[in-house]
Amino acid sequence: MALLEVRDLVVQFHTHDGTVHAVNGVSLDVEEGETLGLVGESGCGKSVTNLAVMRLLPRPAGRIVGGQVRFEGIDLAGLPESQMRELRGRDIAMIFQDPMTSLNPVLTIEEQMVETIRAHRDVRQAEARERAIELLRMVGIPRPEARLKSFPHHFSGGMRQRVMIAMALALEPKLLIADEPTTALDVTIQAQVLELLQRLTTERGTAVILITHDLGVVAGMAHRINVMYAGFVVETGLTTELFAHPRHPYTVGLLHSIPRLDAEEGEPLIPIEGTPPDLRRPPVGCPFAPRCAWRLPACWEDNPALEPVLRGATVETTGPRATHRIACWNPPLPQEAAAGRPLREGFVPAPPPGGTLRAPSELEVPVEEDLVVFEPGGGPVTALPGAHELPEPPAGDGR
Repeated sequence: MALLEVRDLVVQFHTHDGTVHAVNGVSLDVEEGETLGLVGESGCGKSVTNLAVMRLLPRPAGRIVGGQVRFEGIDLAGLPESQMRELRGRDIAMIFQDPMTSLNPVLTIEEQMVETIRAHRDVRQAEARERAIELLRMVGIPRPEARLKSFPHHFSGGMRQRVMIAMALALEPKLLIADEPTTALDVTIQAQVLELLQRLTTERGTAVILITHDLGVVAGMAHRINVMYAGFVVETGLTTELFAHPRHPYTVGLLHSIPRLDAEEGEPLIPIEGTPPDLRRPPVGCPFAPRCAWRLPACWEDNPALEPVLRGATVETTGPRATHRIACWNPPLPQEAAAGRPLREGFVPAPPPGGTLRAPSELEVPVEEDLVVFEPGGGPVTALPGAHELPEPPAGDGR
């Protein structure tokens, strides 16, 4: 049995503008000591999935409306809030995206760390303080005894993130969820924080879910990767396998949209055209179909299930033999994945039912707009037919 088992998780947000279908049947497993990377564009459901695991969805809008979340066999979705509060921090901890908004600005680091420790352990104030000093020293904070008295704004961004890592690991949790732990940090500080996180979790055998949009981060840290799009897992597999042999068009697009050290000189980056779908109006078929160069007619009608790349293979969800699976009706061939585009002779992406899908570059853009000119102390006095007919500036005006 895996440490964490998520099955067919569905999360929705009920808003004044309609229901947002944020997570749509996500399943994942995490073993003890394993690092799972969750990657995808902003808004694909990475953070919401893990907020649901922690039962920290914003209420009343956010709701788990389907599926199961089991931690060591315990169904977290049905756990009373008092028991869930005991489990958070002690067994499952989370590092949030922005430490400045996660740390209380009016409490010292000592007050926040000591409170966290004493909330879950029956220790005296002095013992909790000694543990806090030990943790700050462990994450590389100089003069930890003195820095305990500091407030969050006294620390740099990298130091605040180190404090968050120390607080998350204070009770030696079995599972650590790191949600974009290097956001807004410069490259050298990113490397230090990631190395620290990897070393500390490896030493303690802590399982990690690493949420990021940076493929370079998961390449060096994760054992397995789940690629998410529009609330679905569209590809999953071992990190080495997924980078060497991506099989979903979205994964291929992600890999071709970032610079590579082994790229040939002058080789262009290939962006993914279009934008993700509006999750208030989820599509009927594959959510990636409007942006996909490999789409078939079936892609507009039905969303494929996550299936092994090798049809009929036994599915293993965790460990070094985890099965490479994709949700795609028409996976790119290996040579197409390397090129970043379809190479089959005569292949044309299927248009949507009842119409022709146009690329963003082909959309008509109005070239003229009405322009109303206002004069000081008065109303509109001149309406010009287009921006190309703007009046000349007065003589001597240097603008």
